[in-house]
Amino acid sequence: MTRKRASEVYTNSIAAPVYQSASYYFDDAAHVKAGLHERSAPAGRYGRYSNPTWVAVEELLSELTEAESSLLFSSGMAAHVTTFLAFLQAGDEVVLPAESYRQVRNVFHRILPKFGVVVHEISISDPRAFLDRLGELAERVKLVHLEMPSSPHMFLIDIKKVRAILGPDVLVTLDSSFSPPPNFYALRWGVDLVLFSATKYLSGHGDIVAGVVSGRADLVEQIRWYRDTTGPVVDGHTAALLQRSLYTLPLRMERVNSYGMEAACYLDAHPGVSRVYYTGLPSHQHYKLGMEYLAGHGGVVTFELGLNEADTAKVIDRLRLPFMASNFGAPQTLVEQSTFFTYFEYDDAGLQSIGVDRSTVRLALGYADDIVRIIEDLDRSLPGG
Repeated sequence: MTRKRASEVYTNSIAAPVYQSASYYFDDAAHVKAGLHERSAPAGRYGRYSNPTWVAVEELLSELTEAESSLLFSSGMAAHVTTFLAFLQAGDEVVLPAESYRQVRNVFHRILPKFGVVVHEISISDPRAFLDRLGELAERVKLVHLEMPSSPHMFLIDIKKVRAILGPDVLVTLDSSFSPPPNFYALRWGVDLVLFSATKYLSGHGDIVAGVVSGRADLVEQIRWYRDTTGPVVDGHTAALLQRSLYTLPLRMERVNSYGMEAACYLDAHPGVSRVYYTGLPSHQHYKLGMEYLAGHGGVVTFELGLNEADTAKVIDRLRLPFMASNFGAPQTLVEQSTFFTYFEYDDAGLQSIGVDRSTVRLALGYADDIVRIIEDLDRSLPGG
């Protein structure tokens, strides 16, 4: 019985096939040498190390982000943790924004210090103060991790000035999940590695969990060894779903950028809303940075109602159209009361330390919804509506 199958000759498909295999065979010793030892011929080895469907989507991701190389992961957090493990060791000092994603902060404050990494957290709410403090640490730090925009306030960072302060030798990583291309091209501004939760805008359908790191090939290769060893990989079907999604990313971002701006302008003018965080509004404290770095401002709008937590919950409960859920980039509009969802474990002091008010609401507009109906629902539900 032959091992080769007739289906293998159909290699001219426009869409890359979905590979689900856990193992890949070799014809003989010469094939092993070429495919495994020398890597002079394309060949799979084992499902944790490679998958042709990954390769196809990683090539698309590199093209999208203008990177030399990309790696796909099982989640955005897997991409983050694996990247940090690849470059940090005992005694290294790192910097991250105080407004970083909650689980990233947990990695820096509760996991990396166990291995001797020294962590410095600096707020980015005041860009000048952030740069001044960074300058004091510049000679000591090995890695600076940024997030732009940050959640829930959509704070931005002057990356050009960050790179100028640090010089070329400090590794700069940046989580760009809230602002993927074409809204923002992090690698154009001196970032070494850009990371994404592909679960969000890159996927755009709310049906997969995945992560990405893109950047210089030599850095990505160092991360690859850690991915191969620790195994935070996706299956071929998940990779294929992400590949499908990337083709529509510019169209989806155009829609959510438009929806985000329309909703932000509405909320900014509403008497029942005390504050709106959206980088496309002149009222946002980092608006000028947004004009410099961002080509679009996305579909996530954060706002405060100036109410207590219980009364804020009543407002959210009156909404009929958005799903009460924590995510963004999906077809459906989602809403979360931040202190009930992302920060429900924080006490008052913890919330104050990151500037999250008890009345904070994050609205993630879905590109498949009708923005007119969403605004009508908001108008009916908000105080004074």
